[in-house]
This record gives sequence, structure tokens and C-alpha cells, in this order.
Amino acid sequence: MSEYAATVDEREGLEEFSSFMGLRNNVDAASMGRGDLVDCINCDILDDLGVSRRKGFSSALTTAIDRSLWASGDVCLGVGSNSLKLVNPDYTTKTLLTGLTAERPLSYTAVGDRVFWSNGAQKGVVQDGANRSWGIDVPDLAAVTAGPGSLLPGLYQYAVTYLRSDGQESGASLAGTITLTAAGGIELTAIAVSTDPSVSYKAIYASSVGGETLYQAGVIANAATAFAIREPRMGASPLLTQFLQPPPAGEHIAYQNGYMLVANGVRLYPSEPYAPELFDYRKALPFLGRVTMVAPVKGGVWIGLDNQVGWLSGDTPEAWDFKVVADYGVIPGTLWFADAGVIGDGQATGEMVALFASKRGLCTGFPGGRLVNLTESRFAYPVMDVGAGIVRRHRGTNQFLVTLQGTETAGNIAT
Repeated sequence: MSEYAATVDEREGLEEFSSFMGLRNNVDAASMGRGDLVDCINCDILDDLGVSRRKGFSSALTTAIDRSLWASGDVCLGVGSNSLKLVNPDYTTKTLLTGLTAERPLSYTAVGDRVFWSNGAQKGVVQDGANRSWGIDVPDLAAVTAGPGSLLPGLYQYAVTYLRSDGQESGASLAGTITLTAAGGIELTAIAVSTDPSVSYKAIYASSVGGETLYQAGVIANAATAFAIREPRMGASPLLTQFLQPPPAGEHIAYQNGYMLVANGVRLYPSEPYAPELFDYRKALPFLGRVTMVAPVKGGVWIGLDNQVGWLSGDTPEAWDFKVVADYGVIPGTLWFADAGVIGDGQATGEMVALFASKRGLCTGFPGGRLVNLTESRFAYPVMDVGAGIVRRHRGTNQFLVTLQGTETAGNIAT
């Protein structure tokens, strides 16, 4: 007798099946155990291994969203007709941005009252019910000539940055230089005007004669195109954003321990600490495959590639150490974070885990770098281009639900 069945009538040899382990397709049906199922349509396997009929479906609350639905707290965003939309509590929508690239899902992450988003081609920040730029482009270097003034003869450096009204400052390029052959001043002209509507001002920086550090010499309106430095005026504010840039448009973004993480192609870009809009591209981490998932948990970051599952141990980019944990890739879009209590017997609560669909099964990435493949030993599903995942809590049962979309990869369906 099987532990999954109880005899009902010994004379007739009838058995009642009341406990099931779920679908199985990695062995022939003739080799299955009594708790294995060939088909199970519109049913839930409960924690006690019983079977419950799944309820039907209801009408959508809004038809304005067709992809990339996301919510955190009281903010709900999505894409409809290639437009970024804010979903109101009554399920009406407000269009925040039009012209998003078709067929590109959005990745979101919240930092305080800001929601950052990116789709690999475009990026932005939703704040106070409106969309704005994520980071500020670096201004071109201004033209410079000598003019009247009381500056000592010698070599001077200068640079310009953009300023938003909220205090966010852009990066700056390599500083320009001018050599005064006699006492005089520095005339900056053709100072670039930002086309970003969130930029209100520009900051002008200059060094002392022969100095290496640039200090703020003045602030002008964004529309202004000229500025003169006629006398020594060493300010107290040094230039802190030189060689920094806004992030690239990432396909996957996340935030951990004060660092914004942006994955673009085969590279992962960390922001400057507690500066999610400023990046030093020289600090990017290259991988041997395209990044398909970025999942921070306690003690590190799970990295999904198209050919591997990796673990970045360490709390900051400076401390990261990468190792390959599995030799199969992650299907993009399937990541979902949940309390560890949803896994197994529910005893390991209090820490967040990463749930995702790999190319060989549904997986859990635990804090500390432990990976558990939940389904590989029983069920194989077709590998597709993208997917979506969510944890469903219903009738006391926790389920990780995944949908997949795209062209099936040949040879990945169990026979």
C-alpha cells in the first residue's frame, strides 16, 4: 500500500486516493507513484496533499493596463498602449508618459517616495504622481576665454553641472583648462542649456590657480549661457560628481543597502552609495551571459544570467564575490520576493527569499547563497522568452504561480 492511498474495499480491491504530490512528467506514466498526477486542471494541491477545485475568474478591474503591472504601498503602475500609467484607487488611470518602446517589459524598484523604472531603452522616476527623468545628463563643456579681473596668472580648471529644483546635481565631464598669462578673469560662454524640464539651474566650478580641486564659483539659471569669474572666490562646496553619469537604461533594476543596481546586457552597474541617480560606469561588473535577473536578499544578490544562476556575496559592491551556483539560466520577469515562511513547512520566517523560474525548474534563492530547485525532480516545463511570477495565498495555502510567454525552446519539454 502507498502512503498516498487508503483501502476502501479489500474484497473489490478498491482504493481511495486522497493525497497527491502534484503533476509529474519526468517519468513515464507507468512508472509513477500513487501520489503522482498526469493531469490536474483547475485544481490546487493543498498543504495536506489534498486536492481542491480552483475557483473561476472574474472580470478585469481595468482594461487600461496590458503589461508590466506593479504595486508597492499605495502606488500602482502599469503600461497600457505603450504608455506608463498610474492606477488610481478607483481603478481609473492617469497617463504619465507616452511613447514607450513596444514589447519591452518594465522593471521597477521603490526607494522612499520614488519609484524608479526602466525597460532597457527608456527610464524614469515616478514621484508625487508625476514622471521625471532618472538622473541628469552631463552638460557639454563651455567655451572659455580670458577677460578682465584680478585672478593671478597661471593654470585654472573649470566645469559645469546641472541642478534640479530638488537639489539633485548632474555629473561633470573632464574639467576644461585655461592659462592666464597675466592677471585677469575667466569668461565662460556657450554654456549648454538642459532640455530636461526638471533642471532649473547650473552650477559653475573652478579651481584656484594651479589647484586640483574645483569649488563652486556660482549658480545661474538654466537658461543663462554666460558666467564670469573676475576675482578669487574659493567656495566651500567642492565638485563631488565629476566623471559620474545618469544610469544606463537597464533591463532589470533593484536597490540594496543604499546602492541602485542596474543590469544592462552583460553588465551590472552599481550607483554611488545613497546616490541612486549617479553612476560611475568604470565600476560595472561584466558577466559571461546576459543578465536576466537581479534579486537582492540578505547577505548578497542573486544574479540570473541567460546561462547561469550566480550569487554575489557581500553587502556592498566593494565587498562582492561572485560564484556560479547553477549551470542553467533564469527566465526574465519571473522574479518575486516573499517571506521565507511561504517555503516548506513555514517555519523559516522573517527573511525575504527570491522566487524565480529557471530553465530547469522553479527555484528559491535564500539569504546566504543557498539555492533550492523546487520542481526539477518532478516536472519539466517549456523554456520561453519571458514570464511573470507571483505568490498566491489562498485558503491557508501558499503557491508560487508562474506564467511564461514566447517561443518554446526545443528539447526542454519532458517526454
